[in-house]
Amino acid sequence: MKELHTDDLSMNSGKLFREQMIENFKAIEQEDKDDDQALSDEVADRKKGDDDEKAARQSADDGLEKRIKKLEDNSATHDEVETARSYMDHKAERVSWGSDGSTFTTMLTRALEDTQMQELIKNIIKG
Repeated sequence: MKELHTDDLSMNSGKLFREQMIENFKAIEQEDKDDDQALSDEVADRKKGDDDEKAARQSADDGLEKRIKKLEDNSATHDEVETARSYMDHKAERVSWGSDGSTFTTMLTRALEDTQMQELIKNIIKG
């Protein structure tokens, strides 16, 4: 900003005082105009930045919504989890007591498919 006339204002000459005041007001008006332009430029930059940021936020939101939907689609309710837990508790108890048919069948099938077990069975049958 141009230096304003402050301490050097002429009080003896009306014409010089008037010219100094005009210079001061012109300098103030120019500074005001420059400030307005700078503010307008900053607002425009922020608006442009806001649009870019808004698009980035929207994209992130869309991604989160997709993840939430996927989680909701693959999630179980509390009742479903409790039912599964109860079933597995009972199954573990049956397995530990040797009374679970499906586990017994699975284990027997695996044992019969094992080549060492097949040899052992042949030896037992031969006597």
